[in-house]
Amino acid sequence: MPVIINYKICDNAEACNAINVCPTGAFRWNKEKNSLEIDESTCINCGKCATSEESCGVGAIKFAKDEEELKKIKKEIDDDPRTISDLMVDRYGGQPLNNPFYCQEDELQPVLTTPNLCFVEFFNDDSIECLIKSIPIKEILKINNENNTYRKVEIATDKLLNKYGVKSLPALLIIKNDDLLGKIEGYYSIDQKQELMDKINEILNK
Repeated sequence: MPVIINYKICDNAEACNAINVCPTGAFRWNKEKNSLEIDESTCINCGKCATSEESCGVGAIKFAKDEEELKKIKKEIDDDPRTISDLMVDRYGGQPLNNPFYCQEDELQPVLTTPNLCFVEFFNDDSIECLIKSIPIKEILKINNENNTYRKVEIATDKLLNKYGVKSLPALLIIKNDDLLGKIEGYYSIDQKQELMDKINEILNK
């Protein structure tokens, strides 16, 4: 059965991780076509390109075990309303994409003294998760319909971790007028969105 790529959400990049996990080289980059491709003649139907944790982080690659599953996957792709642009938004626990959200450790203090409610996310390389499985920052920003501020701070030293007593990354700190209202530690996926929102509301309603 074939491997199917959902090009609606695939960035079709030469650095695709599925190339690295394919044991036969069937999943490869075609330089002439400037595109990913699967060589059916050398594919051994192992499904690693679709199922390995080291493969596609956004779930754009699917593997069908039989004709019935193939039809189901094709329909799911046809019905999928997402596009690549849906992935390219800043998310909690993900690599920062937009410079306005990104903040160095020594640049944070002036932001905290503003009257706005500040959501400050601490992260490092080890705490970064897949974009498509993470909660969009815009969902957090609209939680109380106010002019909130969000900053993603890449942690390079223990200074801020010690200051705020943070032990696990990523961490979401809620600060107003330089006063820490509360913090939430650990990663929350899109499936845990309501749990994260409930914890934020609990902090805000103290």
